[in-house]
This record gives sequence, C-alpha cells and structure tokens, in this order.
Amino acid sequence: MEDEVIGIVPDMKKSKMLGLSYDSFTLVATTDSTIFAKVTNDVMKQVVKESREQAKAEGKGFFGQWGAQMKGFSRYAERYASMGAQAVLAENSANFAIPNSGIKSIKVKNKSRSDEDGFTNEWESTIHSDSGKLKFKTDFDPKEHLQKIYGDRVK
Repeated sequence: MEDEVIGIVPDMKKSKMLGLSYDSFTLVATTDSTIFAKVTNDVMKQVVKESREQAKAEGKGFFGQWGAQMKGFSRYAERYASMGAQAVLAENSANFAIPNSGIKSIKVKNKSRSDEDGFTNEWESTIHSDSGKLKFKTDFDPKEHLQKIYGDRVK
C-alpha cells in the first residue's frame, strides 16, 4: 500500500536569489515521508480550469464559474489529499521528499514586522533533518498544522 497523506500545509515559500524572490511549495506529509510539491503556473491553471468546468457542469453561469475559479485558487492544495506519494513526486521535477524519520525538529518563529509600508505578518519554519536544514516562510502561523503531523518535534 502506498503512503497515506496525513497532512498538508499550503503556500510555503522558499527563498531564492538573495531572498528577492521565492518558490512556493505545498508540504504533503505521508506516513513515511514529507514531500515538497512546487506550485507552478501550470498546476494553478489546471486547478482553475477544473474548478470552472465543474461549476459549468453544475449549471452555474459566468459569476458562479468565476466564484468557483477563485475558490480553486485557495483550495489547490486539497487535491493532494487524494493523490499518492509517487503521483505527487512525479507531478514536477522540482518536487522532492525527505523521510519523516530523518526530521529531527521543526522550529516556527514569528517574523512579523512593521515598516513605512505597513505591517507584515510572516512566519519562518526551519526543518532540521538528516539531509540538512530547510527554511520556508508563510503568511500564516503553520505551527498547529505541523504539530498535528510531527508532534513534539515542532517547537
């Protein structure tokens, strides 16, 4: 039997190029591994298309389809719940996995700040594993989601 999905944390941003830009990933935790699925324009286009088609099949008009499209953006990560680990990994060559047994700790820090442009809410999650350290930023506090998956390894 393939790994069962036990948790999903969407919209985790990994910095690149001196922190000036980032790649977005969805953390997909299975019983044995944690997969980082890169969010791509192609994936988002497919989710939007499927949402629009489903609304159209339900007889919804333009605004109903548009609303379904907007909900699709916010729920794109949910589709991983019904996918197997291998399918998630195969979706994009940038997707990668680390074994759950190798995750030593996950530290979540609030990095919110204010400046002349206003207030910025941001959290930084640092995953310490046998294969190294991974840092991700989110616009929401992921600690509760991560604790449900990894328990007391989350600090």
